[in-house]
Amino acid sequence: MKTGKVIALLAAAATLASTAFAADTIKVGGLWDLTGATADVGKPFADGAQDAIAMINEKGGINGKKIELINVDYAYKIPQAAAAYKKFVESDKVVMINGWGSGDTEALRDDITKDKIPFFSASFSGHLTDPTKTPFNFFVGASYSDQIRGFLDFVKKNWKGKVPAKVAFIYPNHGFGKAPIEAGRQYAKELGIELVHEEIIPTPVQDVTSNLLSMQKKSPDYAYVQTTVAPCANLLKDAKKLGIKTIFFLGNYGMTEALPKLAKDAAEGVYGMATHAAYGENVKGMKALLDWNKKHSPKAERDTVYVRGWSYAVVWAEGLRIADKNKQLNGEGIKKALETLKNFDTGGLVPPITYTATDHRPTTKTTVYVIKGGKMTKVTDMETPRRKEWLGL
Repeated sequence: MKTGKVIALLAAAATLASTAFAADTIKVGGLWDLTGATADVGKPFADGAQDAIAMINEKGGINGKKIELINVDYAYKIPQAAAAYKKFVESDKVVMINGWGSGDTEALRDDITKDKIPFFSASFSGHLTDPTKTPFNFFVGASYSDQIRGFLDFVKKNWKGKVPAKVAFIYPNHGFGKAPIEAGRQYAKELGIELVHEEIIPTPVQDVTSNLLSMQKKSPDYAYVQTTVAPCANLLKDAKKLGIKTIFFLGNYGMTEALPKLAKDAAEGVYGMATHAAYGENVKGMKALLDWNKKHSPKAERDTVYVRGWSYAVVWAEGLRIADKNKQLNGEGIKKALETLKNFDTGGLVPPITYTATDHRPTTKTTVYVIKGGKMTKVTDMETPRRKEWLGL
């Protein structure tokens, strides 16, 4: 056989092999913060999502197709997120993306809509739940807005004072920090709870003594803190040094198993909203996580943020499965598949998830925990109404 024909046959074989591999692989972008300002929670989230996909692939993937997760650490920097997004869409040809922060997700929202790329952000911003504005954005758990509403409902229910409870909001001046604040302002007014102070804290949080002294002048009964676990720990330690009696309530990226390890006794008695089960909690879906880690990472320390990442991957993988079964494994087909999920059960890792074509709020249910004896202890569940006027807020 002539050399030219041999080369042509080899090239054809390589093309066929490449095509077959592509047909058996589903490319998904993974945009993580592993080294940036929110790496304290970004790393365990990424670990959870990556491990869940590894488990799914080990069990046969999506209808026999393996998920190829293309991972990028964007270090919580919006320009780097934009560059990674462009690479995912233009070069890697992903069918969807698991993203991370509020600021970068909202910065990319127009591109996500234009490109019709389903984008699961680890941001729980309520702004991303209205499909008329962000049709391809999804997340897994109650929004930051429903968390702060749950906090206010808890205050209203449990406050025993003769005058209305006074609350303060503490948050950094960026997309994640500010995401639930307007919803909190409106709902506090509706419930007759007095919002006496808002304190903007620096990023990263190191010493917030002056911020806490400013808040203390207003004597709030409760303070809701919207930041991640390491800054929360620093804030609580400063509050303890100052002898502040305000009851602190943390959002879901502050209330994790790492809090008492970082804040020590300053975490004792602190409340927080949790959107996902604590690691090791006695729920059906936890067995897969425990078994995986026993086999692959027996010495690793895991927490509720790891559970969160795992839950995300389980939910969007179900969307991929349905879309593939419908022979619509593309952005629009995956979006359509996700919008058929109704009370999708992860085995209790997160409350049942529902998306519709008119409402991307996955759930409005959260759980209140308190740090007791150095551990996260469940107090009660809170579920806010799915009010129409709250969609996208």
